[in-house]
Amino acid sequence: MKREFCKSMSYALTAALLLGISIPSSPAAAKAKAPKLSSKKISIKVGQKKTIKVKNTKKKVKWSIESGKKNITLSKKKKTSVAVTGKKSGSAVVLAKIGSKKLTCKVTVTKKVSVTSAPKATATATAPVKTDDKNTVAPTAVPTATPSQPSATDAPADNAVKDVVIDMTKLEETTFYSSPAKIDFSSQIEDKFDLSYFKEMQVGYELVFDGDDTSKLTGGKIALANKEEDLTGYADGIAYTYNMMPGATSVSVDLSGDKMTGKAIGINVQPMDSNASWAWPETLQSVTITSIKFIAKEGAVYQDPGAAKPTPKPTTAPEFESSEFKYDGLDQKWIDENIDPSKPVVAMSFDDGPGSYNEFVDYGMQIQKSLKDAGAHATFFYIGSHIARDEQTRNEVEEAWKAGFEVANHSYDSNPLNGVDAEAIKDKIAKTDELLSEITGYKNFLFRAPSVAYSATMYAVIEKPFIDVSIWSQDYQTATNKEGIVNNVIKDLADGGIINMHSVYEKTAQAVPEILAYCKENGYQVVSVSELFAIKGKKLMTGVKYSNAN
Repeated sequence: MKREFCKSMSYALTAALLLGISIPSSPAAAKAKAPKLSSKKISIKVGQKKTIKVKNTKKKVKWSIESGKKNITLSKKKKTSVAVTGKKSGSAVVLAKIGSKKLTCKVTVTKKVSVTSAPKATATATAPVKTDDKNTVAPTAVPTATPSQPSATDAPADNAVKDVVIDMTKLEETTFYSSPAKIDFSSQIEDKFDLSYFKEMQVGYELVFDGDDTSKLTGGKIALANKEEDLTGYADGIAYTYNMMPGATSVSVDLSGDKMTGKAIGINVQPMDSNASWAWPETLQSVTITSIKFIAKEGAVYQDPGAAKPTPKPTTAPEFESSEFKYDGLDQKWIDENIDPSKPVVAMSFDDGPGSYNEFVDYGMQIQKSLKDAGAHATFFYIGSHIARDEQTRNEVEEAWKAGFEVANHSYDSNPLNGVDAEAIKDKIAKTDELLSEITGYKNFLFRAPSVAYSATMYAVIEKPFIDVSIWSQDYQTATNKEGIVNNVIKDLADGGIINMHSVYEKTAQAVPEILAYCKENGYQVVSVSELFAIKGKKLMTGVKYSNAN
């Protein structure tokens, strides 16, 4: 029997060899990804530079121009990347050799468009463009037929402030493959330039993804910097927006506010991954900044040297008078029976639920269970589009309301509102209020701004108290683990404080029981935001921002 088995195996192996069957030498060899280019084709203008690179290899790449040598040049040849610059309109092919393997990228070069002939943008804004159920792209200026747009270095014929356009062909690099990315345009800014003359900065961009999956990019920050250290890292600079989104090609940064004076030297670009954290999104290949323009305030005039600069003023007059706010679900009986006002009290709050950014997860429900077990309360700032997603997300809100937790408004999507016009702001707030009202029957809800970013227009049209933060868990940072969340909260605990966390992370759901246990052991009572202010005898007023109840 044994002899027959061996003979059968011998026949099988011989047959396999004859048929040319190959067996991977190891699982690692079977799974190794083949080298590939970051882009198989790119388009650049004469004088413009873009970088291409080879992925999935550590070997040195040999770069050359296979065809079209008159149209492009190669520079900054590195181990796995090269910069391509357009010389003459036409086409070319860049060849990358990795050992015996050859990869090619087709390059199309178009004529350089002079920035002095670009159409002038007016102050009129389009309605927000819907990209999907969750994301709204910030409005951009509507171009008119008026020609002759000055570049950043052109001197106007008179003292009237003109729009300033950055010449992208003069920048060292405009395409990026990792974070953080920076663009320094300080050499193009005149001495007389002052941010107080401008109402917004418009930034055009192009996103390239590996395949059709764009869900790994949940937003992106573009921050305007006026000092070198804010060009790198994760600084917010002096003005910023998080509205860089899939499907969009431009974004507007609001320049209203008393900080908007002095020079601008560049922008800091930070895509956000699937956890809305500062890590390069998995399927995002590259970000190219295609244009930067400063839009002048209507009637702004350059002052003589030494003269006072214009004082920025809110662009939108308040639409309401501030009044006292009362949450419809505030339960004074629960406060009287469970809270000792002579002992420390803190408010616990959670953003970005129900569910997660792209699907339902039960981390919010786990947090609710921990609160119930501890006899504590909290405020959940919910995103409207998440509530509307499906029955599970609506049930999460309903369970929070039934448990006596406060439900509140975190806008309709996760995009900041500080770069959005008044009508779009009101629409997002109203839609989320309506969804919360359908579930609870209440009419009045607290508000927390997405990314805790504010503008004069927001204060003018959102008739709610603005709830900020005094105790940051930093759970939205990729590097922050469960232990880090716990430590960040307890080290800053203070009577009257407001804790910020997010109900969309597993690590947060795991950290909450430990935080609640620490609070109990150290005499801190955990309540919702409205309960905190009621216990402290502090009024909540509409149109006013609060970071604590002290």
